[in-house]
Amino acid sequence: TFPIELPKSAIHWFSKQNDVILDPFMGSGTTAQVAQHLGRQYLGCELNPEYEALQNKRLRQLSLELA
Repeated sequence: TFPIELPKSAIHWFSKQNDVILDPFMGSGTTAQVAQHLGRQYLGCELNPEYEALQNKRLRQLSLELA
C-alpha cells in the first residue's frame, strides 16, 4: 500500500465526478478507494489473488452495510 495523498491530488485535479479512473495494477485498492471517496468510478485489474480480500474490505460501501 502507499499513502492516500499520492493518488488523491492527481484524481482530484485531473478528473471530475463520475469519471472512470483506471488502475491497471490495483494491488490493495488504494487508488480505487480514493476514486470512490472523491465520487469517481473505478476500474482495476490485479493478477495476484492475495489482494482480493484487502480490496473487498477497502472498497466496501459503508452506506450499504447492514448492522
